[in-house]
Amino acid sequence: MTKTRSLFLVTVGVLLALGAIANGDRGAVASGSTDRMARLPAVDPACDPDLLPPLRATLCRLARLAEGRRLFDREEFGGNGRTCETCHSGRDGTIDPREVARRLARDPNDELFRHDGLDDFVEGTSRISADATVLVRRELPFGVSLTEDPAASSVVVARGVPSTLNTPALDPALMYDLRDPTLVDQALGAIRGHALNTVPPTRLELELIAEFQKTDRRFFSNRTLRRFARGGDSPRLPAGRTASEKRGREFFVDAPWNPPSKKGLCAFCHSGPMLNESNEFVELPTGAPPGWRAFDVGVSNRNALNHPVVSFDVTDACGTTLTVESPDPGILLTGVYQIPMLAALLPPEATCQLHPAFFANMHKTPQLWGVEHTAPYFHDNSAKTLEDVLEQYNFMFESNMGFPITDGNVELTEQDIEDLVAFMKLL
Repeated sequence: MTKTRSLFLVTVGVLLALGAIANGDRGAVASGSTDRMARLPAVDPACDPDLLPPLRATLCRLARLAEGRRLFDREEFGGNGRTCETCHSGRDGTIDPREVARRLARDPNDELFRHDGLDDFVEGTSRISADATVLVRRELPFGVSLTEDPAASSVVVARGVPSTLNTPALDPALMYDLRDPTLVDQALGAIRGHALNTVPPTRLELELIAEFQKTDRRFFSNRTLRRFARGGDSPRLPAGRTASEKRGREFFVDAPWNPPSKKGLCAFCHSGPMLNESNEFVELPTGAPPGWRAFDVGVSNRNALNHPVVSFDVTDACGTTLTVESPDPGILLTGVYQIPMLAALLPPEATCQLHPAFFANMHKTPQLWGVEHTAPYFHDNSAKTLEDVLEQYNFMFESNMGFPITDGNVELTEQDIEDLVAFMKLL
């Protein structure tokens, strides 16, 4: 064996071994590879692969990926025992009532059943068992106060755990109320609010968590989306094979509003590569601008889970106060002008053309790839199945909440619902 070939094989062995570690498969590392690795200098995950020669750059990226995985899966930051993986587990990147039931039966002291996983932050698991929701304390933005307690600075709402499937690398809109502008901010908020850390994460650690979520295969529902995250072609709507799937697809093609046809009905809000933003035809039926990423589909108004309704006094820049009653007013708790991707589409706040109360009960439009696997749905997990989701839309259409589209007497028939579910299971 030539010296060059020997060096090549050693390098390949090292890279494969590091890859196995980065993917959590330490058992796949042969003893020979381990010996060779032991003789290599340790790679500091603080390294910058863009400043290194090819081989060192590859080792650097693998070291960063391995440390990001460790931080996501195992690092508690001196908190209540939770890690990122505690709530973002399995192939769906979230929790659902069935998983909650299994974990509760296996270990009532599971880290999931602490703090905001409990009914009142202290005890009880009835809420999380029924709906897989956790409590979220939101600071009230400027101009929003509680009618019954004007001195209060925060409010508590019950929400589902947003799925990490396809989101970190491909969806810039984070959290149901769009409060976190970056993955680093999201990670820091979770470590503080859910894990109750006593050890502050470093900027590097937060960046490594974010980097891991943007690259590891567990955060993608298929290879096409993972390639898209790396700069590949954007995903396309599946063509469908059955007549039902093909009919369901028609709801998601970009098409102008032309009642009584329902073609393009879902695409008004679920368009773009990730099916999570409004399209060019949205303004006529809904009044929203193209590219909008938050809508009110009547979930908070209906309040199917009977969460406590809170009265909010909302004051705009011109001093006009309106009152909103809601169990969870969504982006109102962030402030629409504090959300850059939305504020850029609105008239200036100082002109008071749109009162902030107008945006009450709007929540993030979720991406839909892999949606079959991410139940329950909506910010409060009130829809346990895709059929429930579509039943909620019929409620919204019939009650004319938030959408002038109902002026066209839209109703999803049983056949429509069957077709839509068939198609969405292809995503």
